[in-house]
Amino acid sequence: MSDSVSKDLEVTRVSDGMSIVYVDDVGAFNVLCADWQKEKFLAIDTEFERTSTFYARIGLMQVADSKSCYLIDPLAIDDWSAFKAVMNNPECTLVMHSCSEDLNLLQTFLGCLPCSLFDTQLAAAFLGIGFSISYQGLVEAMLGIAVDKEETRSDWIKRPLSEKQIRYAATDVRYLLQIRDLLSEQLEQRKMLSWLDAECNQQLAIAGLIEDVSQWQAYYTGLSNAWKLDQVGLQALQLLCVWREEKARVRNKPRSWIVKDNELLGLCHGVSSDLSQGPLSMEMLANIEGLDSRFISRYGRELVELLSDSTNRQEVDAALLNKPLNAVLRKKLKQCKQAANSKAEALGMAPELLGRKKFLLELLREFDRTGELHWSGELSGWRKELLEPELAAIIVKN
Repeated sequence: MSDSVSKDLEVTRVSDGMSIVYVDDVGAFNVLCADWQKEKFLAIDTEFERTSTFYARIGLMQVADSKSCYLIDPLAIDDWSAFKAVMNNPECTLVMHSCSEDLNLLQTFLGCLPCSLFDTQLAAAFLGIGFSISYQGLVEAMLGIAVDKEETRSDWIKRPLSEKQIRYAATDVRYLLQIRDLLSEQLEQRKMLSWLDAECNQQLAIAGLIEDVSQWQAYYTGLSNAWKLDQVGLQALQLLCVWREEKARVRNKPRSWIVKDNELLGLCHGVSSDLSQGPLSMEMLANIEGLDSRFISRYGRELVELLSDSTNRQEVDAALLNKPLNAVLRKKLKQCKQAANSKAEALGMAPELLGRKKFLLELLREFDRTGELHWSGELSGWRKELLEPELAAIIVKN
């Protein structure tokens, strides 16, 4: 930590000598960012509030380097360009634990993602320490230190932060670099570092798509029971899922506050026959069972106009839906899961990481639809390398 920074900012010393620096000055923050450009690893965590909004509202960002813990106050810092430069530095790896929500926040708050990432939760899964072990659990498992959980549900928007909040927030990053060193050494010994790198890069790719409008077109395929709809109902569902994504962002409200999944499905089921015969009306919407009258009052006319225009509706592929598996595919799924679990056990990694049901279902459904095995997305790379011989033998056989 630069002397000029320590003179201007509040510094707290904890029992083992580690300093906690509260950063609410842009000039001091820029100086720190210049220092961080020289660091190979930075530990990062965020505290945010998202109970009533679509976009998480950041309350605090924690950073730890080789010398100190820093609590960056986003309510006071209005220029993040220097920090974005740190994130864009390929020589600096950001170390996080269970990174998905933090990455989404960085993407929506700062509009960028780190070049290089090390997720300690993923690393622990490769080493068989647990598939989704908590930060507190990992610190205890790796270092034998008990971490306080009292401030987990704290209000991180309210100021000033209490001393307990400050110490809790700093603790969330203070052990990450030490744990990364230990995990990295074990991964290297077991020749798994490249697998972790690939998995972290996949997490970055997923986070980068959060605001990609083209991705919303396929959201309808993820709704349970969508397979029960006919073609017209599916077209309506696809259109309404995109509409809900737009509306949730414009109003900055959770998707379920706009309309719940089961209400969307009920609406689409209710209007499918009407749409086949012609334009909708408000009366038709009002007669659909299970729809909240307040939803119809607020959005009814907008939805009637949207759905009645047949040029808005696109072709949909029912084969992409999560339809229940037939007996043959259920048997193959069970065999694939057993094969993946055996491979994971032999490698000493968490079985959920290697052979997650979601991955195996995608592989089976795609083969059932096309007659070919497609090792794409999260199933490509190291998973294909490990699983292809056994799973191909199971899936391709009659």
